[in-house]
Formats: sequence, structure tokens, C-alpha cells
Amino acid sequence: NGRNQLRDFLAAHTGTSGIVYCLSRKKVEQTADWLNEQGIRALPYHAGMDASSRSRNQDAFINEDGIVICATVAFGMGIDKPDVRFVAHADMPGSVEAYYQETGRAGRDGEPAAAWMCYAMSDVVLRRRMIDEGNAPDEVKRIERAKLNALLNICESTACRRQSILAWFGESHPGNCGNCDNCVSPVDTWDATDAVIKAMSAIYRTGERFGVMHVVDVL
Repeated sequence: NGRNQLRDFLAAHTGTSGIVYCLSRKKVEQTADWLNEQGIRALPYHAGMDASSRSRNQDAFINEDGIVICATVAFGMGIDKPDVRFVAHADMPGSVEAYYQETGRAGRDGEPAAAWMCYAMSDVVLRRRMIDEGNAPDEVKRIERAKLNALLNICESTACRRQSILAWFGESHPGNCGNCDNCVSPVDTWDATDAVIKAMSAIYRTGERFGVMHVVDVL
């Protein structure tokens, strides 16, 4: 599951400083507690904490080595710590822009750093609900949905991620960056045309009113 994957990722960065971003304050607290149980020194940071606790944890992260800060996106603005060796997202960020900004907080000293993300389709549903239930004008919601879809496309892509991210910002890259997971360990692909046709047929024939699990059972 996601926690075990996160633990394995952090195990490759033992003794270094990094940030684990979570969507909710509750998950920040839970993740920090769990990491400490795993022997990884982790501190929480979110807007629901009192100012002194936030300041104390932020100072510890900046001034000490080997600390993992578990935080919402409230953490990071104005943080000047050049030797952050990794940024991990335990939940999908809100957009490509947010992802780019948050991962950009690692490796500012010019040394190699890692970016890792774990997400599920439930994250996409939650993000879309947050947009739909927000108070923004319809045009703003339309833009936010497009941004979320763009990020999902990058997450689901089998192409070079650097190429995909830069393309969103209007820049070209030939691909084969040699650093992203898709370039280092290319995923298996297959022609899903027949499967998609059958899936769409099953959706239609069951009345277009059932969730994915029922359609899977029918297939």
C-alpha cells in the first residue's frame, strides 16, 4: 500500500532531510506518527497547530539534519534549506503548477534530489469534489478542473515525465531524460482497444448507472 511504498522510498534516503506533503491536517499527524514508529524522525506542520509548535518544528527542520517534515502545502513558502534531498507527495497535489513548485523545494544546492508521488483515483475524486463544492466562479472551476486533468494525464502517462511536465509549461524536451521512473524503468504497454470497447458496451448494456466494480464483475 501507499504507506509501505513511502517507507521504502524513505529508506533509500536515510539520514537526509525531506518533505512529505499530505492533503489534510489529519493525515499529516497520522503520517508523522507512523513514520516515527518506523524509526524515521518526522515532525508535523500544518495550519491547525499552534504557532509555537509550527515554529519549533520548522526551525528543527531547517537547522538539523535527517528530519522529515510532514506537512500540508502551508509549509514551504519562504523556507531556505538548500539540502532538502527529497519531496514526497502522499496525496496527489492540486495541479502541475503546485507539483512543480513543491518538488522544486528539493535539491536547491545543485546536488541530486528525488521526487516521489503516491496517488489513487480516490484522490482525483476528492480533488474534483473540492473544486465543485468551492465558492469560486464557474469559469475558475473549469480552469481548476482542466489543471487537475492535466496532472492526472502526467501521472498516468507512460512517456518521459520531464517531457510531459515541460510541455504543460510550453517548453519542448526530446524525452528520454534518464531520470524519471518511466525512462529508467519503462512500463509495459498494450493495445486496449478491444477491452475498452467491451467495457463501454458493458456500461451501456447495464443502463449506464452502475459504478466501476459492478461493471468489472459483469465483464
